[in-house]
Amino acid sequence: MLHRGSEKLIELRNWNQCIPYFNRLDYVSIVAQEEIYCYTIEKLLLLRISSVCSVSRVIFLEISRIFNHLLAVVTHAIDVGAFSPFL
Repeated sequence: MLHRGSEKLIELRNWNQCIPYFNRLDYVSIVAQEEIYCYTIEKLLLLRISSVCSVSRVIFLEISRIFNHLLAVVTHAIDVGAFSPFL
């Protein structure tokens, strides 16, 4: 993972202005990075979200996790010489 100095970039910004910076922390699981940040803000501000929103977040996180695993398998296969999983 690349260090981009995100802590310094978001130091002087409002909490809702920081969300786009978490897209750049991990190029594969962008949704997960934003969700964790928003979850933290909700806990700090004592906000409650609906159950529909909570379920949709879990679904998106699980899809993101599956994509991460598939990407890891494909890149490992390419490293050992198999190109067909990429296609």
